[in-house]
Amino acid sequence: MSYFYGPVPSRRLGLSLGLDLLPKKVCSFNCLYCQLGRTTKQVMRRFSFVDLNKMSIEIRQKIKDYPNIDYITIAGSGEPTLHKDLDKIISRLKKATHNKYPVCVITNSSLLYRKTVRNELQQADLIIPSLDAATPEIFNKINRPHKKVSFVKILDGLFKLRKEFRGEIWLEIMLMEGFNCNAQEADKFREIVKELKPDKVQLNIPVRPAGIDISIPNMVKLNKIKNIIMGGTEIVSEYKKKKERGDNFCSEEESILRFLRVRPGTLKDLSEALNIVSEEVIKQLNTLLDKKLIKKSGRGKNKYFVIND
Repeated sequence: MSYFYGPVPSRRLGLSLGLDLLPKKVCSFNCLYCQLGRTTKQVMRRFSFVDLNKMSIEIRQKIKDYPNIDYITIAGSGEPTLHKDLDKIISRLKKATHNKYPVCVITNSSLLYRKTVRNELQQADLIIPSLDAATPEIFNKINRPHKKVSFVKILDGLFKLRKEFRGEIWLEIMLMEGFNCNAQEADKFREIVKELKPDKVQLNIPVRPAGIDISIPNMVKLNKIKNIIMGGTEIVSEYKKKKERGDNFCSEEESILRFLRVRPGTLKDLSEALNIVSEEVIKQLNTLLDKKLIKKSGRGKNKYFVIND
């Protein structure tokens, strides 16, 4: 088993080496917009899957192959805080890489109300928690949480994390037309942000294919919401390389499949992540399409490649 995937081009983090802790798809939410589709195991009980020794060996090899990454990101096929002993995992990552790379944890915020979880996250450099709604009604509609998760618990966990965590917190808000893009919801987001004081507020949109059709707000509306919320709010932009890469990325079919098992990708995404010319990626994709291992999925002007389940 490979615990790592990528590096992948991230619109927020540059070139990110992902650490996937859980089987697909173990999560506490069943979000409408999730690029991985419906949650197959919705739980609040925490598990242990990762062999720390094997993970340490693998991260050393990954860094040897890809020395110019910008972040090691704990995310992947489910909610990462459902994995136990995150403090030990982060510590091993830092020790194996000589603390050279910042560690980011991307979370849906559902377990942050638990003191144990917040304690385990203290060694991370960056936490990106999500808050897709400013009211309980919209929260339940968008995130479709486990019955033990409430909007009140989400806010409680975020506020406690802000008081205790010494690293940076970038609050992510996923915006969808017809749910959380009106002025009333934006006003309530502003109140929460004013009290929470995250280092950044990042407005995101579900550009990757989800299990259902989702309407995406246009840039005019995004800017209007940004101006209402304020507090260091930014709209997540397209991925750009932070610097020239000299890594020798592998172009084998399995590398592309491993990438697509975690997230849908465009031709540009794959070319950037594998650091090979588009023409070569196209050849690989055509082979995988012929084998029916992947398929195309359209969203707007972008064409995404996804695993053919």
